[in-house]
Amino acid sequence: MTTWFHTTILATCAAATIAVGFASAAVYSDRDMPAAKKADRLTIAAASPDARLITVVDSQQGVSVITRVPVSDAN
Repeated sequence: MTTWFHTTILATCAAATIAVGFASAAVYSDRDMPAAKKADRLTIAAASPDARLITVVDSQQGVSVITRVPVSDAN
């Protein structure tokens, strides 16, 4: 019984390690989907001091839409 239990634990750990490896490799492969796979992989540009913009984030299940909207002078 102990051998079976430890074998199950080791097999689960091996399967989890392989799954994490595949998931990590998929982050770097943009063959199938050219869009950013993760939010932290978006490009960052320096903001112009002339442009007054506000960032609006609309998050739904599994999808986030980031929009930059100009700020009007009338407050």
